[in-house]
Amino acid sequence: MNDYPVIKGTSYTLAAAPDMVLYNGTTQTTERIVNPGSGYLEELPGHLREYGDVLSYIPNQVYIGNASHEELRGTEFPYYDKKWEAAKEDGPFGLIIPEDEFYGVMHICDVFELVALEQGFAQTVKEKLARRGMFTPEQLDGLLKHNGEAQELKRLVEEEHSEGLYLRGNELVGVVKRAHDVDVNLSAHVMLENLASKASNVISLIQLRLKNEFNPDDVEYVIDCCEEACGDMNQRGGGNFAKASAEIAGYRNATGSDVRGFCAGPAHAMLHAAALVKAGTFKNVVVTAGGCTAKLGMNAKDHVKKGLPVLEDCIAGFSVLVSADDGVHPQIRTDIVGCHKIATGSAPQMVISALVAEPLERAGLKFTDIDKYAPELQNPDITKPAGAGDVPEANYKMIAALAVMKKQLGRAEIPDFVKKHGMTGWAPTQGHIPSGVPYLGPLVRECLEGTTRRAMIIGKGSLFLGRMTNLFDGVSFVVQANEKAAEREKQAVEDEAVGNAAVGAATAQASRTVLSRGACPGIKIVFALEGSEHRAQEMERALQLAAAKGINAVICNGPDAHRAMEEELAAGKAQAAVTMHYPFPIGVSTVGKVITPARGRAMYIANTTGTSDTDRVSALVKNAIAGIIAAKADGVEHPTVGIANIDGARACAKILKGLKENGYDIRFAESARADGGVEMRGNDLLMGTADVMVMDSLTGNLMMKMFSSYTTGGQYEAVGYGYGPGIGEGYDKLVMIVSRASGAPVIAGAMEYA
Repeated sequence: MNDYPVIKGTSYTLAAAPDMVLYNGTTQTTERIVNPGSGYLEELPGHLREYGDVLSYIPNQVYIGNASHEELRGTEFPYYDKKWEAAKEDGPFGLIIPEDEFYGVMHICDVFELVALEQGFAQTVKEKLARRGMFTPEQLDGLLKHNGEAQELKRLVEEEHSEGLYLRGNELVGVVKRAHDVDVNLSAHVMLENLASKASNVISLIQLRLKNEFNPDDVEYVIDCCEEACGDMNQRGGGNFAKASAEIAGYRNATGSDVRGFCAGPAHAMLHAAALVKAGTFKNVVVTAGGCTAKLGMNAKDHVKKGLPVLEDCIAGFSVLVSADDGVHPQIRTDIVGCHKIATGSAPQMVISALVAEPLERAGLKFTDIDKYAPELQNPDITKPAGAGDVPEANYKMIAALAVMKKQLGRAEIPDFVKKHGMTGWAPTQGHIPSGVPYLGPLVRECLEGTTRRAMIIGKGSLFLGRMTNLFDGVSFVVQANEKAAEREKQAVEDEAVGNAAVGAATAQASRTVLSRGACPGIKIVFALEGSEHRAQEMERALQLAAAKGINAVICNGPDAHRAMEEELAAGKAQAAVTMHYPFPIGVSTVGKVITPARGRAMYIANTTGTSDTDRVSALVKNAIAGIIAAKADGVEHPTVGIANIDGARACAKILKGLKENGYDIRFAESARADGGVEMRGNDLLMGTADVMVMDSLTGNLMMKMFSSYTTGGQYEAVGYGYGPGIGEGYDKLVMIVSRASGAPVIAGAMEYA
């Protein structure tokens, strides 16, 4: 029986919080501790936006429904220097409120007399919030209680460890007091974070019932999926944000609980809600989340450095009503669910396969049967200047590449697939907020209008941040337009399954044909298979991954593998080679390519094997030049160079700076540490501060192994592009190195790097 839960309503809200960027964003609070007199902190206030600029920012208008994601795509990038002329506070999905009113909502949400506002300020905020029509008279009257004079608020900050609430940079208009003298879990810092999350959650829950036609008394269960935790020293994450927020928002008949999963939390929560409704346990369940003060201005250093306004200046929230099937609203297909299993692994291909390919295959659907994919919908205006690239676009390219692997798409069709099935991101970078769910509001509208038939919501999370596991995480689910005639939908699904079964058989046959001849049109690479620590199936899988990218790889096996490889290169039958070890002459060393974990940036490690020069400093200089060569050949037009803080680094930097002064195109990166400089520390490696990271071969080899296998325990290299090509004066062969521990994703990556 095709009776599925439906998405009956959504809401999305933003609270502009420029002063909370200064005082509560962890990038700034950390900087204030480690480098209190930094130029960054002095320059930062001049980059904060006015409320009018927040309103007219196009991605924000998309978030609350006044503009569409299609209109955002049609806007010339970047977006921060353009204004949406029809900007409004109120939208079809929710609203944007200013910081002073948000402080008032925090006071309303406080039930332990922890928030105190300056008395005159409280009166002003009460009048403003009264015009919103969101709160009861009793709640508004409560705004005038438990407040204080300006001098008392100042004393609480200076003597009682309270956290200040500020406007216009340094005007103290309120405080959040600590809830316990010694319990760090109830400190003023934690209470402010939690009350801000609760307040933004409450705004979204209220907007959900104001923007959609339902009675909040009919809601039986509420699930909170933010990334905060509340509790005391005996139970740090006991909860319960869901009931605490629903209480203030007027959901009197609901109970609830919290679901956590880092950025994947909302997708997990949606599945919980759908399962509860599908099982008949509850008829109406709300999934909801507030935002995060810690992430305010998270990438502000990069924005300020590049002369941009601070774009991470809003605390976001959302709510989604999941109900029993009404025959009208979009359905959540509880039978088409993808999940990242414990045994899945963390390689991008494995993750996308588990979340996208596997559930579609089980349902008899093709990649192109999904009209829109909604992964991490982060705003590229924020992430690109910070070096993280266009996150949604990267996800769409991975999905398209997997479709190519599955023979459901031609390689040349990837750009069209990305354009047709993808979207430009518009959500704030508040962890869980961008993770698929911002599209549910537009999706409901599109399904009801008949412009979208089927979409997939994808949530992914990095569990290692909690230091409990190195596992990756993710779940996905499909939402489809509601079929009013159950029998007609059943017949359509059956017909579709039959058709796709035939396509699947044809695809499998085509795949066998390609493997049997071992060739795909395009580049030809010879692969010397000798000494791998993995099974032959792993090598076959590497060839399949490479073939999906149009790379024709030929295996040379046996004791003479290297000789056969060299003959192929010498005869011009192959343009490049990939092998697991190779005796490069002195003067030739390799430049590896890795993906850094902090921001997912590519970084070139120069060098990883071989000896550029017998003199240490000369070798480092030549490694830097080789790294620049490799990066430019790989498409990085102006690579930046950083030097690992090792012996010889300063001497190397001096020589490179001299070369730059003499006209050589060398561009230096600045360390992300407060003291800056071209010498890079460990955090710079994790962040990918420089495009080219210069080091000696011993350190470089160690870094390659760490970056390639940090999620797998060291026995299987799962991420990256291998140890790279041998580069040296007069060396004219393109020989790429991988290690015996390299798995299929890295071997295929090395072929792509070639």
